[in-house]
Amino acid sequence: MNVGEFYQKSKVFVLSKSKKCNDVVDNQASKLLQKWLLLLDISHWSIHCESIDEMQVLDDLYGDNPGNEFVGIAINFLNRTGVIYHTRALQEDDIVHELLHVLYPDWNEQQVNYWTDILINDNLNLTKIS
Repeated sequence: MNVGEFYQKSKVFVLSKSKKCNDVVDNQASKLLQKWLLLLDISHWSIHCESIDEMQVLDDLYGDNPGNEFVGIAINFLNRTGVIYHTRALQEDDIVHELLHVLYPDWNEQQVNYWTDILINDNLNLTKIS
């Protein structure tokens, strides 16, 4: 496994079983996801969110020990689908970050982080103006 990957548990846990962002619990995340799909011109993609348990996350920087925080996206470019896996509540910058991975799969984390910050800050400035 690479840094920040997760593995599927063989048993099902009750608290977070494949929730989509449009579930009542994730209403805010759903609104943010739809907003950024439109702003980034990828509304033709089907992106969902799934909450996972921290015990599913392994980080090789910490000796492959489970129990780490995680936000990441699994992308199927052929079908134009994606699943944002997360162990905590999604923030707007998390969503923008993961959608940039969809748009620019060849970018490294530094590039994605840089443009996430720019897009979030520009969006905040535009919101203050209107």
